[in-house]
Amino acid sequence: MEKYKVLLIDDEPIITQGLQILIDWEACGCEIAGCASDGREGLDMIKRLQPDIVISDIRMPNCSGIDMIRQALAIHPCGFIILSGYSDFSYAKQCMSLGVQEYLLKPVVESELIQALEKVREQLALQRKTQTALTQLEDVSQQLSALALDDVLRDMMNSYFETDEDLKIALADYDISLAPGHTYLAAAFQAAAPENISVLRQELLAGLSALGIPFLLYYHGSNTYLGIFSLPLDTPPDFFTEQLTELHQKMSMQAHGGLCIGVGRPYPCASHLPVSCKQALFALSYKIIRGASSVNPFDSSLKNAHFIQTLPDGLWDAYRQSLMQSNFASITSSIHKVFHYLSEIADTPLLGIQINALNLLMTCIQYMTESEAAPDPDAYGNVDFMQQISAIQTADELEKYVQNIVYSLINRSRDNELARPSELISQVENYINSNYLEDLSLMTVAQMFYISPIYLSQAFKKQTGQLYLDYVTQVKINAAKKLLLTTDLMVYEIAERLHYKDSKYFSRLFEKKTGKKPSEYRKSPGGR
Repeated sequence: MEKYKVLLIDDEPIITQGLQILIDWEACGCEIAGCASDGREGLDMIKRLQPDIVISDIRMPNCSGIDMIRQALAIHPCGFIILSGYSDFSYAKQCMSLGVQEYLLKPVVESELIQALEKVREQLALQRKTQTALTQLEDVSQQLSALALDDVLRDMMNSYFETDEDLKIALADYDISLAPGHTYLAAAFQAAAPENISVLRQELLAGLSALGIPFLLYYHGSNTYLGIFSLPLDTPPDFFTEQLTELHQKMSMQAHGGLCIGVGRPYPCASHLPVSCKQALFALSYKIIRGASSVNPFDSSLKNAHFIQTLPDGLWDAYRQSLMQSNFASITSSIHKVFHYLSEIADTPLLGIQINALNLLMTCIQYMTESEAAPDPDAYGNVDFMQQISAIQTADELEKYVQNIVYSLINRSRDNELARPSELISQVENYINSNYLEDLSLMTVAQMFYISPIYLSQAFKKQTGQLYLDYVTQVKINAAKKLLLTTDLMVYEIAERLHYKDSKYFSRLFEKKTGKKPSEYRKSPGGR
């Protein structure tokens, strides 16, 4: 059993000496930590010893017991038992107002002191238990708040914004601010080991804060965090990547099992951050060539990678030109020429052909990512590409595989561009209004309709004049109003039903949209 530390304070040494032998302190679960002869010395010992219980006289020179308690409470929380030779109600009243648990008259009776100690110990145990519970609740609340922020930023960075002002207004609606900057970009941080993902958030927050560059961090999924950064005017082009490389080296020294960083392009407009996020996520796939623990700018060239340097520039230029034209005949021809050169002319080993096959796909996706109707990055299956390529053991089969993937990516882009936005958005609106109790994140709904989140966001804004997230929020707020007025569900239960992970965040959002807290809305006539 943990022993409670006791400090004895009295200007009469005979009192403190007598208290030490009056009872069996160990049997009471206590131990004497020290003795003081007046309030000033007692205050110093409270600072130094941090006792659990202080037993003190009330009238002492230099500093009275009441003055000492008043100052001590601001330094260290502990339980107080006051001893006094005066049965003065005014003293007792002052002591109780300061939170003193017990007030005993001298001479102290053994049984009364034991009883007082037991009461103080019970109160301290209850306080500690309550504080532990509150700390745990606060930790949970912080985690839920982080999850709520993750959800909002994840949808925002999968959205389309015409102007910087549109993005800032959308963020402000959820009490999120983006620091002004000269350029804006995104970086993706992927942990190799899933069990390290929660630790990674804390270390990234600490490491990125030390860079002194304003940022927002959120969990994207698949063991990956995304950071969006506002770079100041005087930031050199490669300076940020260099800083991330230094941070990567520091974090790699710790037990992570490998950390891969992808860096998107910098843009002068904050509204282009979703594009930079997409690029940062794709750049993570470069780890297949550079290693699982690496820093990979989206625009970095792979020409100097082993085996790729043997391919003539003319073949790459022809392939890139065919992609720009989206000409299937030209694409087929250029891919065939690349594989013919590798297998028949350069006599490249199978591993070299596999790496070039991967680079052909990377090049295609780099072009696709610039398209407004580009397929969703999660649909690329970045990591699976290498696994699938590694399983193919002939140049002919690799050529067919690359052609099929490139055709599929271009067809997805074309399907997105050719879709009827008005009909599509009407279907999306119907789905949202019929399924407001389901997960309506931009990513989820985009997958339901087989389109990219950015394309859905852009088309939704164009057709309705509203941001997708704003529309969904309003539908959910309307649903919450109905549930508040027609059910006895608690506010946190309504938040859960509407897929809000943090009930406090939901309540703040509800009040911002309606002008009333959920509890106030429920009590008001008709919700008005």
